[in-house]
Amino acid sequence: MIHPVRRLRPLVALVFGLFCAAAVSTAAAQDLSGIRGDLSASAWLSLRHGAELPIRSLLADTTYSASVLQATNTQGPLRTYQDPESSRIGSLTSYGLTSYRGLRLEGRFEYRKERQNGIGWKLGRNVSRRPYYFANIKPGDWDNDRYEVNLNGGTTFFGDHLLVAGGVDYQIERLARYNDPRPSLNYYNLFVEGQVGGRIGGHTVALHYGTGDAEENGDVSNYNRAHDSFGEREYNVITTTGLGSYNFARFSSYERPTTRTEVGVTYAVDGNHVQFTGELVGGRSESEFIRTVSDTRETPGTYREETVRGTAFLTVSQPGYRLQVRSETQYEDGHDRNEVVAGANYFRTGWRQNLDLFIHPRTEPLTLQATLDYNRQSVTDRNASHHYEYAWLAPGLSAQYSWTTGPRRYTLIPGASYRIPLSQSARVPRKNRNLYTKYVLAPDYYRHTARAVRLRGGVQLLQQFETLSVGLLVEYRRRVAVEDGVVLGTPEFLPGETRNTISMTLQFFH
Repeated sequence: MIHPVRRLRPLVALVFGLFCAAAVSTAAAQDLSGIRGDLSASAWLSLRHGAELPIRSLLADTTYSASVLQATNTQGPLRTYQDPESSRIGSLTSYGLTSYRGLRLEGRFEYRKERQNGIGWKLGRNVSRRPYYFANIKPGDWDNDRYEVNLNGGTTFFGDHLLVAGGVDYQIERLARYNDPRPSLNYYNLFVEGQVGGRIGGHTVALHYGTGDAEENGDVSNYNRAHDSFGEREYNVITTTGLGSYNFARFSSYERPTTRTEVGVTYAVDGNHVQFTGELVGGRSESEFIRTVSDTRETPGTYREETVRGTAFLTVSQPGYRLQVRSETQYEDGHDRNEVVAGANYFRTGWRQNLDLFIHPRTEPLTLQATLDYNRQSVTDRNASHHYEYAWLAPGLSAQYSWTTGPRRYTLIPGASYRIPLSQSARVPRKNRNLYTKYVLAPDYYRHTARAVRLRGGVQLLQQFETLSVGLLVEYRRRVAVEDGVVLGTPEFLPGETRNTISMTLQFFH
């Protein structure tokens, strides 16, 4: 029997997340990340990756809560021109999963504070996957605040044979750059989803539907009026309209309304020695870009994207070991409606495949992980005659080993991976090469066609108290280019060879 106080702790964490979200009115990586309170490594992985849709709250029978404070510092020249020279991020995350009056409730709240230095050719958010945004050549420093709340809940009827679940994802962001040109951005995203399914024996099937909208608003100004657009070259505000297409039309603000819908299905089976969960989701989004100066509004284009995502998580339990496999496949197909050229101009397709194998020996406090990541991308701009595509494969190995001394548990987490370019091609006629080619396309192509090694080392100290566990996790990651990528033309910027990240995480398991 679970003690009443212990039953309430995850609910307290959930309420804490809601309170913080009200006061201000993402997904974890699949890397091994130390001991997670009272959960074993395999139990944590099942909770994190067993399912992603709202029905997950009814598939997990555990009770869990945690709060995490993290500080991360990243720097190094192995980056594109649109990435920061250095980045300092602080975050607070609270998570809870519990049962309450016949309901299964899951909640997560995260606040991130970001300070990023030296980002060029970018005056918007998430510009690498969109053809339409404001940009300028001059690098600048950003100060960002991001809030995110994720809620799931569900219940069962008719002797647990009918399952009903729902979820809400809500994001608010405020991003600003404090050197000319100075963008100030506001963003919100609200996505609501629901699932209805049935359970017979150990088999569960649930249908999924989700819909939502987002909006990004930005204003660009200059504190020093001598640096206004069409003044000095590096202060010009540019509107990109594709992969190499852009213009210098004089606009000071923009809106980006986005709508998204998706449908999917979850299938889960719970056997004596085998547990499996698989999900298939198809989605469609449409993002309109509207730029404004004074009372004049203009829409240079709309971007539409269709996605298909499939995930699977398998656990096989044997007397001497436990085996877990996680697979994620994602396909993206996007194109625009460009009002300048009166037709489709920008085309982007991408395919990503991630495969993780976890082995947990029963008699050893050890977890071994083997990974295999595949990425293929293709982008074309017909107006500017820009095209490039690449594919790479990255196998990796890591481990997690723990030992206990009294109330303390120590964990070591070494790991490494190697990214291998498989294919690449680029077609940009010499007469069509422009500022975008030299600052954005060329360094991005160079980085994705380079051979790179990723090294990782982490150590965790977990102190166990009567009703609380406190952990300190220190991690270091290093990415090194061991072979140069393909150089396209004569770029104005090329990535360097190294990128380093160090993080400190303070964990509270309730």
